[in-house]
Amino acid sequence: MVAHNVIAHSNAHTLPRPVQYENKFMHVKRVFNTQPEVMGFVICVGETIHERMLKKPLMTCLLSVQAGLLLSFGILMSCQVGGRWGSSTGVNNFVFAGFGIPFGLTFIVMCQGAELITANYMFCTFAVLAAEPEDRMRQIKGLLGNWFVCWWANLGGAVLHFVVFAWSTGLMKTVAVDNDPYSDPTGSLENLEKLWYESAASFREDFNGDFCTRGNWGNANVCKVMKVCRAKCTAAFTTSIIRGAGCNWMVCLAIWLQMIATEPISKFIMIWLPIELFISSGFDHLVVNQFLIPAGIMTGGHYLDSRCNWGNAFWFNWFPVTLGSIIGAWFLVFPFWLINKDGWYAGVKQRAAVTEAETKFVDGKVEDA
Repeated sequence: MVAHNVIAHSNAHTLPRPVQYENKFMHVKRVFNTQPEVMGFVICVGETIHERMLKKPLMTCLLSVQAGLLLSFGILMSCQVGGRWGSSTGVNNFVFAGFGIPFGLTFIVMCQGAELITANYMFCTFAVLAAEPEDRMRQIKGLLGNWFVCWWANLGGAVLHFVVFAWSTGLMKTVAVDNDPYSDPTGSLENLEKLWYESAASFREDFNGDFCTRGNWGNANVCKVMKVCRAKCTAAFTTSIIRGAGCNWMVCLAIWLQMIATEPISKFIMIWLPIELFISSGFDHLVVNQFLIPAGIMTGGHYLDSRCNWGNAFWFNWFPVTLGSIIGAWFLVFPFWLINKDGWYAGVKQRAAVTEAETKFVDGKVEDA
């Protein structure tokens, strides 16, 4: 199946729909797209992603880095606002979830092609399911290549954003024990604000005191990333799988719902609701964790708990959350495929018949058979 001229998952069809009115037809703006139509959009995006991966892998890499950067802007805002809200109650979770991260995902959706790995788990699977038998192996190759490249490029974009925009600029302070920042022992990167401690024990004692609330919650954003890092690096393997599945089910639902909508503000609301839900509930988003865990390690989380390290980040979070994210995407993909495939196939046949009929006309006249 040849990829359609679809650039990104925001290109949902919004042309007017003819409606009968007083024996005439008038054009009215479509309020929403139907479920089979949305599945067609998703399949088109998946095919485009595969074609881009197979023909222009560097473009896939750049768009994936861009997605990591865009989402990280939202994550940083969540840390700066929600992380400093002043409590660990439901209000704090609501603010952390609702102000920042949904904005980042909206940027990606509206940014005409930026590739987020958690969304691609849905797009690519739909493209493989819809492929013709002779084309399925090519679609599978595109899927595997994209999932590998996009995963690492999203991680690179998230870490790059934290280093350039948050850490080196001093927006997040760095703990230095015995004049040795764990993340930058050679002093090669600039950091304007460092918190000096004689030993890791003195830092832990201060952290368990008023470190987070001191200076009108001035260090609360650093507390947030360190606590998140410690929680993610010490979670049980199966727990991370389940939390990743719950998260990406909601992420894919957000993408699906915004494709139903046809207006930009409606799309934002449809994105915001599932994202607010899964973050407030405590589920694990892979790319969000690819920002928060390195942030926690680089700001000094290793001094707080030695288990906050790159090995534990991969084994206890990123790897199981990746598995969970694939499973969560499939929670949406397979039921929606079974429900909507008949309607989608009917639409494909109808469009093929219309195209065939149009080819019989030449210069406004019926072409001789």
